[in-house]
Amino acid sequence: MQIVGSFDQLAQPLPHPVLTIGVFDGVHRGHQWIIRSTVERARQMQGTAVVLSFDPHPQKAISPDTAPALLQTRRQKRETLAEMGVDIFINLAFTRELSLLAPEQFVRDVLYNHGVREILVGTNFRFGHQRAGDFKMLEALSTPLGIRVEGIDSVMFRGMRISSTRIRNRLAEGRVSLARRLLGRAYEVRGTVIRGAGRGRELGFPTANLKAENELIPAPGVYAGQARIEDKRHPCVINIGFRPTLYRRRTAVPLIEAFLLDFSADLYGTVIGLEFCLRLRAETKFDSIEQLKKQIERDVRITRQYLAQIAF
Repeated sequence: MQIVGSFDQLAQPLPHPVLTIGVFDGVHRGHQWIIRSTVERARQMQGTAVVLSFDPHPQKAISPDTAPALLQTRRQKRETLAEMGVDIFINLAFTRELSLLAPEQFVRDVLYNHGVREILVGTNFRFGHQRAGDFKMLEALSTPLGIRVEGIDSVMFRGMRISSTRIRNRLAEGRVSLARRLLGRAYEVRGTVIRGAGRGRELGFPTANLKAENELIPAPGVYAGQARIEDKRHPCVINIGFRPTLYRRRTAVPLIEAFLLDFSADLYGTVIGLEFCLRLRAETKFDSIEQLKKQIERDVRITRQYLAQIAF
């Protein structure tokens, strides 16, 4: 997959570019349906599957204080799109000038003038200054220019549209198994393993402490999950929280640590991904270290059982 920051960086003309547009935060199941449709159409036409997205998230540029925490890092997003067969990813800088473009200007200057001739977007698509343009306007503006526009219906789950906001809310509640069904994969927090205080090793459960790259971290608690190291996955118990049994003083932010089952290699300095599959329980302050150890043993047992019976 070729990654560029604007249409101008592409060799022109592209073979029959088929384009989809959106922020695609998280690349959830609804996004995947649109992107797969774009790739399939490009293959049918022996053309080029192009994803046009924006960086930063438009709301971060317009109203930083109310902008949402993103579900993926830039690298995670790029990897997901590449896995789906996208040919070109245009990560367009979202500037104040771009935000002020009227829908007519956006279609003419950003799309038509750069050779786009087919567009696939969700039927709830909005664009232009103050989100004034919708799908019907995109179609009305594009058709006279010879641009074919196709609307893709939203993907529903339990009677509600799958959206990035819905996923963020479920992760904030710790409902990672539901988030996994909305995303089409386990939610992953990626980061570098750093040195901790070594208390887990003293308990007999050495943990990998993660310095996270992701903006959005699931709610504090204990989770069954998998640690992704290069191309391999290892079952693990993940704890997000403040370790109240071990420390009286609460840290400023929750710590993220994972006990990898049946794994002993040194991971310090390694970038790993923690995939959250099931919330086991809330973080609890136990009356003794022995009670904590017994609970961790139960967490490990449940994690083994759960991961053995689900398909990824």
